[in-house]
Amino acid sequence: MAPQDKYIVIGGHRHRYVEAGQQGPPMLLVHGISSSLDFFGPSIPLLARSFRVLGIDLLGFGGSDKPANKEYSLRLYADLIREFAEKTEASGNGPLYATGHSMGGKYLLATALLHEGIFDKIVLSNTDGFLTLPSFARGLSLPGVRHVLKRIVTRPDVAEKMLSAAFHSTGNIPEETWKKILEIAVDDGAFETVMSLNRNLLKLDMQRTGLRSRLGELNVPALIIWGDQDKYMSPKIAHVVKRELPCSKLLMLRNCGHSPMLEYPELFSTAITEFILNDQPSNDSSCS
Repeated sequence: MAPQDKYIVIGGHRHRYVEAGQQGPPMLLVHGISSSLDFFGPSIPLLARSFRVLGIDLLGFGGSDKPANKEYSLRLYADLIREFAEKTEASGNGPLYATGHSMGGKYLLATALLHEGIFDKIVLSNTDGFLTLPSFARGLSLPGVRHVLKRIVTRPDVAEKMLSAAFHSTGNIPEETWKKILEIAVDDGAFETVMSLNRNLLKLDMQRTGLRSRLGELNVPALIIWGDQDKYMSPKIAHVVKRELPCSKLLMLRNCGHSPMLEYPELFSTAITEFILNDQPSNDSSCS
């Protein structure tokens, strides 16, 4: 049985989340752009065998509030993630783990840097944060351009084609899950959030905010999971992430695209569980 939706107010805004599993330490799940916690749908019951799973719809996406004209930033999302962990009593009483996909991985890295010591281990799946978009990309959010773009990308046929590009194969994705994630892809409110993110590009960029240059400070063990057929984030970036995170290991999945939690939920969940619960600490004294 799928976990029931819950709601919580953090940062003054209502957020949708789900909770599954009562045994084991807490595991936060943070989704990517134009997405929702439903991207983790097939993986949630698998992870719930070993963790108290807490998946959240980020501000501006899914069933969470989508405030107009919000000044989005890495600091904002890092503060929201911390507050969510505190209000759900996931932090402060023992180890806390987190898994972030794409944009969500970038937000976990920002959270780990801005709120030192919050995580004991993290998992980064096909993570954002290691590409610097040119400043002129903000032109996409100008009113005239935005309105034309919205009519195009929220068309069901276009949205489905763009969403399909996130996978090497959609064969393992349950039909119900596919419908849910497609609904998010065509959601008007989520589109406006993406445009707001684009307007605030400078405050959401790891390089421009100076956070990327601080990644060497992190002593949090990290598992990097990547699909070798990722069309959104080149597999070459995975090796950049591995090089810049001092306490990390890389798992490259064969015949997998941008979303391993949907293409290979069993493999994805098993890799996370083994890394969190079974991996021994590194001999490097700088790593926890």
